[in-house]
Amino acid sequence: MTLLEAIDRQDEEALVQMLVDDVVFHSPVQTYRGRRRVLRLFVAIGGIIENLSVTRELDGVTFFAATVEEHPVDGVIVAGEVEDGRIGEVTLMLRPLAQLQAAVARMTRVLAEP
Repeated sequence: MTLLEAIDRQDEEALVQMLVDDVVFHSPVQTYRGRRRVLRLFVAIGGIIENLSVTRELDGVTFFAATVEEHPVDGVIVAGEVEDGRIGEVTLMLRPLAQLQAAVARMTRVLAEP
């Protein structure tokens, strides 16, 4: 299973196995550190991005198409592996801006829930 598949499926167990303890996640908004925090964000992202399909893969870089609140988005996820094959750094980019802003607003609501 790839990182993007695990995020899409909100598969916490797979994500825990993939991410190092001190993973760094560069989101479109800010940088987050630590597996526990990043795991929570990835699970939330998996619930926000829908109809995900990979459009292209290049050495550690995955391009994808999806929808956010029924609007199309294009995204790129870059995953950097450390020596043991687990992921130590992830960067996510989404476009266009209006859909990114909608995703950020929805993430804010999801993360505010207990």
